[in-house]
Amino acid sequence: MMKRNITKTLGAGLMALSFPLMLSCSVISGGGGVSNDPEVSAQQEEVSRLKQEHREAERRAEEASQREKAAKDRLKAAEHELKALEEQAKRRNSN
Repeated sequence: MMKRNITKTLGAGLMALSFPLMLSCSVISGGGGVSNDPEVSAQQEEVSRLKQEHREAERRAEEASQREKAAKDRLKAAEHELKALEEQAKRRNSN
């Protein structure tokens, strides 16, 4: 459960930090067109790279969340099976 909260917090933090950057660059560049200025063009490329990196991080966070849920489900099933086996052993020993 703690990992899930950390993942959500991390994802929310990344989104909170990247959104103003994406918005300000979009407004400054006039909508994302390629500029003739090499510095502007380089910065646009950096923003695009960071957007892709952010999307990849979100995808990996979602995959990790799904793996965590599957592991939790397997753990609960194993605990349930252990409890059933312990009860069976207890009944055998009492007879």
